[in-house]
Amino acid sequence: MTHSDSMEGSNTYIIRPNYQQKFKPAIVKEYVHEILREKLSGELYDPENVAELTRSLADCIKDKVKTAGFERYKLLVQVVIGEQRGQGVHMSSRCMWDADTDNYVEDVFMNDSLFCVVAVFGSYYY
Repeated sequence: MTHSDSMEGSNTYIIRPNYQQKFKPAIVKEYVHEILREKLSGELYDPENVAELTRSLADCIKDKVKTAGFERYKLLVQVVIGEQRGQGVHMSSRCMWDADTDNYVEDVFMNDSLFCVVAVFGSYYY
């Protein structure tokens, strides 16, 4: 067995994603925007249904983002839904991450009855 043969089965450690596999906020934002518009356009705020709706939206968004091929990324999807009463809402988040590989997307949907704020975080798993 030659030296090159023994290297074939060894582990390779990838510490950076290639360009095609890097988390792309523009693509993710388009996915989120499309899902929110499709699922919430005619939806009325219902406090009995809001917990299930937030879980369903988070799962749907996560599943769609996974199809984009961001290999080795941990995804976190946060969905907040509230009743539309003309009030202001502020949200913030903090993360420790690698600015070269990690990123996030946020989007807001509103209709006459409800508002929805979504944040999707992509963190590269070394």
